[in-house]
Amino acid sequence: MKKLALLALAAAVATAAAGQARSAGARAIGITEAGGSTFPVKSFILTLPASASLNAAQVQVSENGRAATDVQLVPANANGPAHFGVVLVVDASDSMAGKPIAGAMAAARAFAAHRAPAQELAFVAFNDKEQVTLPFTRSNAAIASALDTSPRLAYGTHIYDAVSTAVQLLRAAKVDSGSVVLLSDGADLGSRTSLAAAVRAARASDVRIFTVGLRSRFFDRSSLQQLALDTGGSYAEESESSPAQLTGIYNRLGIQLASEYLLRYRSLAGPQEVVHVAVHVAGISGTARTRYQTPALAAIPPAAPYQRSLLNRAILSPITAGVVILLCALLVGFAIASVIRPRRSQVQRRMSEFVTLASAQDLDPEPGGRRAILLEGAEHSLQSRAWWTRFKEELEVAQITTPAIQIVAGTIAASLGTLAVITIATGSLLFGVPALVVIPLAVRTYCKRKLNERRRQFGIQLPDSLQIIASALRAGHGLAASLSVVVESASDPMKSELQRVIAAEQLGAPLDDALSVAVARMDNRDLEQLAFVARLQRETGVSAAEVIDHVTDTVRERSELRRLVKTLTAQGRLSRWIVTVLPVGLLGVILVLDPGYIHPLLSHSLGRVLLVGAGLLVIAGSVAIGRIVDIEV
Repeated sequence: MKKLALLALAAAVATAAAGQARSAGARAIGITEAGGSTFPVKSFILTLPASASLNAAQVQVSENGRAATDVQLVPANANGPAHFGVVLVVDASDSMAGKPIAGAMAAARAFAAHRAPAQELAFVAFNDKEQVTLPFTRSNAAIASALDTSPRLAYGTHIYDAVSTAVQLLRAAKVDSGSVVLLSDGADLGSRTSLAAAVRAARASDVRIFTVGLRSRFFDRSSLQQLALDTGGSYAEESESSPAQLTGIYNRLGIQLASEYLLRYRSLAGPQEVVHVAVHVAGISGTARTRYQTPALAAIPPAAPYQRSLLNRAILSPITAGVVILLCALLVGFAIASVIRPRRSQVQRRMSEFVTLASAQDLDPEPGGRRAILLEGAEHSLQSRAWWTRFKEELEVAQITTPAIQIVAGTIAASLGTLAVITIATGSLLFGVPALVVIPLAVRTYCKRKLNERRRQFGIQLPDSLQIIASALRAGHGLAASLSVVVESASDPMKSELQRVIAAEQLGAPLDDALSVAVARMDNRDLEQLAFVARLQRETGVSAAEVIDHVTDTVRERSELRRLVKTLTAQGRLSRWIVTVLPVGLLGVILVLDPGYIHPLLSHSLGRVLLVGAGLLVIAGSVAIGRIVDIEV
């Protein structure tokens, strides 16, 4: 236990010694902010423990851990761009009569003897008023003449007024490094300036105040200590009984101020940033530290709003751009139509009345009517496209009387018009882009719905029609005659489709081929079995009544299975519409209740992109769910 105690005591002593060593090192050099520079150029006064010859390469400066560049170091004893100045301020009140004032003047002369040649010196004496007995000068003769004569003593001790006068002298001289050396033996008496105001003035001009107290019956050290503490200076005190010791204090101050350096560099810190400055000098232990806050950026007055002329606004208007684009498109379309305008085929027109060679929409509504040249030329250019032929056939099957080219042209015009309207209303093209998808999708959905409804009606009528065909075959009719029996009793769409089959058979087409055309038009695999039976009867001559009975039973069972699948997938179809409509409805409700909540999505470019992307994802999700629940039987 004793050994452990000894070890702990030794460790404590070592730690304390290390702390004292660090403290001593930290006090080895000092740094104080200097004036005469404007941010980002920073200036500091570097104080060394003793006179030393330094250059910039021996000084390392860092701000918040980043090394500073372009460091300049100017000594106080060298003539150059830096400007050093000191104001000696001496109390000349009645209490300083005799030895105190004599000792103060002797100390002032000792200070002047140690000043650097480039350092300017001024002298201010104060009592009930301030007397500038020596303005700033570097002339040794002028300094010696002013300090040889003691100032006139009077009642009053205006310490703070004297400090303000010294700061004003330094500010008027525009010194880079300004210092005030103040000597007084009493408390402030009668100053118009307060302690706080004197400190603010000194700190605003980056002036250090070194105070020396001479004890007397009126002595008050608190104000002198506060002046030195708040401005980065120091305080020293000597007894009244030995004012000669004052000379030693002034000697040390003279040597200290003469051995200072002006440290200057360009800061890289940002606006309103707290910067911690660390300075290390090669060969001297310890690091001097200070901190400052960078100024805020100067406010730039807003420029006057730019007012465009009426003609300029009209030319740059989105409406004008839309009109120009539309006119250009019409001109290009007219030119293309004029070049590729085809001749009308009368044979195709007459044959389409009896077979599915061409749709009835190719006929003119009036005997002498003609389509617009532009639409006719566009339709002719699409005739070779497989999808165009399929689209026209779907419109004819769905009993949509509007010509296909008019539907396509109307859809394009509606999409572009909606795009222009939305863009003008919202000021953003992104909000109008969905119109290019939604409107064609809506038109396509409408056409598909009517087509599927007609095919569904055909599928519902097919079992009963097959039953009639089987009965007619048993009665001795042929297959073509049995189809005619169905036509007489059936309704659309069964009636019209079988009329086409019978007309094609009468023109010489095989019955199974005519039925195959009806199978493709109605997209009905059950009718395909009737076409197969017709082919067997044509090739083998077998009786088809019994086969058609089996086909009828199969068709009825498949119809029941379709209804069952539709019932089981009803929940999935309902979920599809709920998932599709819910985000759109929620967006509408939020826009009504709190429009500001959606403002970031509408006012920022990224928000608009996200909104359009979300709409496209909702559409894609709806289509995907529809494909999942659409089970083919």
